Amino acid sequence: MRLVIALTEVNSRHLRAESRRAGADIELAWALAAEQRDGVSPEGTANIARLRERLDEAESGLREIESDRERLADELLRLESRASSGTQGGWQ
Repeated sequence: MRLVIALTEVNSRHLRAESRRAGADIELAWALAAEQRDGVSPEGTANIARLRERLDEAESGLREIESDRERLADELLRLESRASSGTQGGWQ
C-alpha cells in the first residue's frame, strides 16, 4: 500500500512540475517575442536570462521526479513478480 501512495504522490508532483515547466516555457516565448518586436534592452535581456534559468530549474526538477517515478515503478514490478511467483512480501 505504501508503494501505491508513493506512486500517486510522485504522479501528482509530476503534473505540477509539468505545469511549472509549461508556464516557464510560455513566459520565455513571450519575452523572446517581445525582444524581437521591441528590440534588445538590458531589462529584457536580464528577464530572459531569469526565465531561461527558471525553465532549466523546472526541467531539472521534472527529470528528478521522473527518476523517482521510474524507481517506484521498478519496485512495483518486483513486488508484482514476487506476488505472482507466490513468494512472500507481495501486496500484504
